[in-house]
Amino acid sequence: PTTFCAGGSVTLNVTPVGGAAYQWYKGATAIAGATGTSYVATTNGNYKCRVTKVATGCFKNSNPISVSVPCKEGLPAGEAGEMSLNENLITIAPNPNNGTFMLDVFVSKTNKLNPETATIEIFNPLSQLIFTQQLPVLDNAIHENISINNLAAGIYQVKIIYAENSWTQQLIIHN
Repeated sequence: PTTFCAGGSVTLNVTPVGGAAYQWYKGATAIAGATGTSYVATTNGNYKCRVTKVATGCFKNSNPISVSVPCKEGLPAGEAGEMSLNENLITIAPNPNNGTFMLDVFVSKTNKLNPETATIEIFNPLSQLIFTQQLPVLDNAIHENISINNLAAGIYQVKIIYAENSWTQQLIIHN
């Protein structure tokens, strides 16, 4: 399983290849020191491993593996109840970007009806709504490629609205 409660972890593995070097990534960012055939993930994100043939420099990336930590801290193991969402469960990759990015969100299970869609709203640096879209929620997760053209450089706010909850995350645009 790649979903666990705070304080847990999951070990990600790639098959060893003779004469190869390994580099693990979280999103588009290389993880310092993560150069083995396995990596222990303790935080949310999309992880992948780049396997490079040392002799030729040719490389291939593994498929991304989505890791989530949706459990509320302090909820005893095995206890039923709500799970909470914090900003660490919203992943924007890459960030900064030019207006095209992958949005991954793990929405909380509630004791109420869980809708099949969530809403994304993006606000410019002047707090003006510049983008809105309904996104499908499958297995309590949103995994969507977002592309917005002609955004000026700056810090934007991404707001996710699901059921009676909403969460925000910064989006940094560069040109």
